[in-house]
Amino acid sequence: MPHFYLHIRDGQWLVEDLDGSDLPDLDAARTEAERSARALLEIQQVDGAVLAGQSFEIADASGQVLAVVPLKDVLELP
Repeated sequence: MPHFYLHIRDGQWLVEDLDGSDLPDLDAARTEAERSARALLEIQQVDGAVLAGQSFEIADASGQVLAVVPLKDVLELP
């Protein structure tokens, strides 16, 4: 099973996922990043303007970024 890392990018800052997760494929990694983004948003309770530069970067075991999931894209607006 492929190993994916869900790093958090905030503008120039990067918080690396040092453990990663075994997930079936990139779609599963993207779903996990979206779930994690919703959990972070729930904790932070912020609006879309604050999230402009925040995202999850999905990387493979070699460190190559395969996809980016902006936090603002998962923000559910009323």
